[in-house]
Amino acid sequence: MSFTFPRTESKKPGYSPEQVDLFLSRARAQFTNPVDGGVTANDVRNTQFDLIHGGYVPEIIDSAMDKLEDSFASREIQRQKLDRGNYAVEDRHARAVELIRGRLERPKKKRFTNTGFLLRGYSLKQVDAFCEHLSRHLDSQAPITVDDARRIVFNSKRGGYVEAQVDAFIDRVIEVLQLEQNL
Repeated sequence: MSFTFPRTESKKPGYSPEQVDLFLSRARAQFTNPVDGGVTANDVRNTQFDLIHGGYVPEIIDSAMDKLEDSFASREIQRQKLDRGNYAVEDRHARAVELIRGRLERPKKKRFTNTGFLLRGYSLKQVDAFCEHLSRHLDSQAPITVDDARRIVFNSKRGGYVEAQVDAFIDRVIEVLQLEQNL
């Protein structure tokens, strides 16, 4: 690394510097010398780091990872345009939007699997409100950004939506928004 990130105080949790540095060195190698099977935008989005006392400040690392993901996504989309043409990117966008619309067309409180009364999941009301906003975006281009989707936080409620399903859906939404930026 050419620079280091600031660390938290010794008694506050932060991201493991060893894990962050290792991942970023892999990402840098991939970015400077692209190879198939290397680090992708999806890998960046789904990478998690352990929390340790005195680690890197999470907000700064999260911001850096967001920028890195956007760079990788843009590069992957541009490469797809060069290899297969604009039509391939437009088709990828259309297919992803179709999958999202499939969820959005479901009735409120039934868009995702429910955890049941005993378990906690994401608030049905909050997730459905996000889905309504997303639906307006897809219908009329109401404003929504990649960061809006990345930073959405849902409260945990008994009988909420299964978190893994909603998280996978949000990943797909992020992909669509990144494609929109590069169409």
